Amino acid sequence: MEQTAQRRLREGDMDSFDLGRLTDHDFEVVCRDLFSEILGVPLELFPRGRDRGIDLRHKAPDGTTTVVQCKHWPKATQATLTSRLIKDELPKVVALKPDRYLIAASVGLTVDGKDGIRNAFAPFVRTTGDLYGVDEIVAELRSRPELVRRHFRLWLSSTAVLQTVLNQEKYVRSSWLHQRIPRAAKTFVPHEGFDRAKAVLDEQRVCVIAGLPGVGKTTLALMLAAWLMGNGYEVHEISQDAEEITALWREGTPQLFLYDDFLGQTTLESALNKNEDARLIEIIRGIQENPDKALVMTTRDYILEHALQRHERLGTPDLSAATSVIHLTDLDIGVRGQILYNHVHHAQLPAEQKWLFADREVWKPIIEHRNFSPRLIEETLRLAGRREHDVAGAVLKNLDDPRRIWERIVENDLTDEAVQLLEVLFTLRTPAPDTLMNSWSRYREEQGLQADARIFRRALQVLDGTMIAVDQYGVSFHNPSIADYLRFHINAGRVSISALLRALVEPEQIRSLIDAARLPDGSGIIAQLQAEAELTATAVVKTAEFVETSTSPGEESEASHLTWVLEIAELLDSIPLTAYVTKELTLGPWHGEHVEHLVELMEVVAGSRLISQEQATRFTDEIAAGMRIELAEFVEDGDWYFAVRTYEALQEVGGSLSGPPLEALVECALAGLQVIAKEDNGSLDVEPQVVLLRFLLDQGYEAGSDIAQAEDLATIHQRVGRFLNPPHEPRFAPRWESASPSRNRDEERVLKVITELMKRLRSPDGMPGE
Repeated sequence: MEQTAQRRLREGDMDSFDLGRLTDHDFEVVCRDLFSEILGVPLELFPRGRDRGIDLRHKAPDGTTTVVQCKHWPKATQATLTSRLIKDELPKVVALKPDRYLIAASVGLTVDGKDGIRNAFAPFVRTTGDLYGVDEIVAELRSRPELVRRHFRLWLSSTAVLQTVLNQEKYVRSSWLHQRIPRAAKTFVPHEGFDRAKAVLDEQRVCVIAGLPGVGKTTLALMLAAWLMGNGYEVHEISQDAEEITALWREGTPQLFLYDDFLGQTTLESALNKNEDARLIEIIRGIQENPDKALVMTTRDYILEHALQRHERLGTPDLSAATSVIHLTDLDIGVRGQILYNHVHHAQLPAEQKWLFADREVWKPIIEHRNFSPRLIEETLRLAGRREHDVAGAVLKNLDDPRRIWERIVENDLTDEAVQLLEVLFTLRTPAPDTLMNSWSRYREEQGLQADARIFRRALQVLDGTMIAVDQYGVSFHNPSIADYLRFHINAGRVSISALLRALVEPEQIRSLIDAARLPDGSGIIAQLQAEAELTATAVVKTAEFVETSTSPGEESEASHLTWVLEIAELLDSIPLTAYVTKELTLGPWHGEHVEHLVELMEVVAGSRLISQEQATRFTDEIAAGMRIELAEFVEDGDWYFAVRTYEALQEVGGSLSGPPLEALVECALAGLQVIAKEDNGSLDVEPQVVLLRFLLDQGYEAGSDIAQAEDLATIHQRVGRFLNPPHEPRFAPRWESASPSRNRDEERVLKVITELMKRLRSPDGMPGE
């Protein structure tokens, strides 16, 4: 991917740049690197303020000094620029007496304009060639694609890239992405986490972005999407499950699949509870083998850790090597200051509200706050302008108490019907309006309240655009922080849980409540579900109606569903659910289910405090008997892979196989060996070959009198021997760290830069404030 980007840059796609999209600091950093190359000397970058007229400087060993003055005034005219240069900068230059003085401005300069500036600044400006207007700067940048590539925001300002990003019909297949990518590009500040993620994506073609809520995972993913869009990739949003990728896949077409919150917004939601993990790993491997495909996924770090504990497949090197974690320390003081400036600058706020943020006593506590969150700042600025007289103060208060941003709205400002719509929406993922209305109506009726279509539409309109989004995919929360607050709202007992349980119309709704209860702060939800034991059990048991027997690890089965039910019974100390599980365990025979699901169920039953030891033992014996039957059927069909995998599962549950059945299995495996040894290695997956080789080696077939058989074994061993005992791959572990940013060795200098940047908020015309 990186090579593709470089090639497109060399091919001249960077025909021009909208430098007005850069902040002052961005512009100065770009100029530092650009003029270091033009002059062939390293340049120091100084903050404005008491800089004596120096933005960039090089001091040679012989004492001669070269100064580059940067003026990022994209809205100014040439006349205004000239006037301000002579008034503000010329006295400083005369006092400084540099040997050479250059000016770089994001304003167009005519021949006459350059002559006027040169004459005013002579002899320090040697020739008009030392005066760079926007056209000269763009021309220099066009000839330096490597420099452009190093500055993501500069690259993004390319007119070719902007045309792609802002006119996305050809490249983006999602209305949500149509809206979010350009908006995120305005406020995004590149940081170390972005560089890491881009490197992972370039190397692996798959990147899992993990981090704390609100740290900027989705924004980073959107910017990776913009990066690939600028290099000819279509971008597809995955909104339901990994199977969408298969449906959208087009051979020969560069495609990026963006899967935001792929493990859910609160904890593991229904997608992976249906054993999507195996399918996801399969898709990841397919993408890694296709140079024109890419996958970016985001998740919260603690949810990823929870997923790894429950889904062993997710701990494979395929996922761990592709995981890139955004840490709070990636957002150092300088990055935080730029993020705050960008958000305030682009916010729909009155000018007098923006001016408040120019005060160091206002912005410094915000960027140093332990709860600093780009998302929280964005949401506060979006909402507070309508209801707060002191927006800057509201930002700080919301950082002190992140729940405050939504609590006031939900608990005080919204109508009952709107709050109840949010409560029902929390239990659904992205429902169609009809589904949401159906459950909402039942919820209202259970509480003796009126529930007609007119009231529903009114509630929907009140929330749309503020707390929820309605599009062709359905209804969803505007951002995950609202779902977080609703979880707190439900946990605090502010809902009628009995009415909510009676209003469920989809199986995922009880799953959402159970998932929320499983979180460390879900004790209140647990207590409420326990108090409504019969209603909870009825809702849980009813989900079995939507489960079918499956031999695929990527789909839910009766065994995996019963495992889930028993785990809930343990969580809630539920007598009704324990009785249901006990009854189901006696039905048998357990035959035809996927063996991994059966093994997991057996392990949960054996470790349960609710199931007697006698029943657990009997159930294990029944599973082992069912596995032997199934193994024999696989052998008879010549399906060596599933036969061997079933044998391995049989060993896991303590069962055994000997005599003719084992001999028949070995013969089946040897027949499989003969077939795959002759196939092209590039068309074969590694995992089945490892399974086969390990089994035959365990049976003593490392060598033998059959020369052909020995050659086949050697062929497979050469292909996959290194995978037999792979080195231990550490599972993902979230990096819990202090929320306070790391201290920059030159922090005071950085603060000076931010101070000057924030002063720009007092000057809506783009000229520096007095």
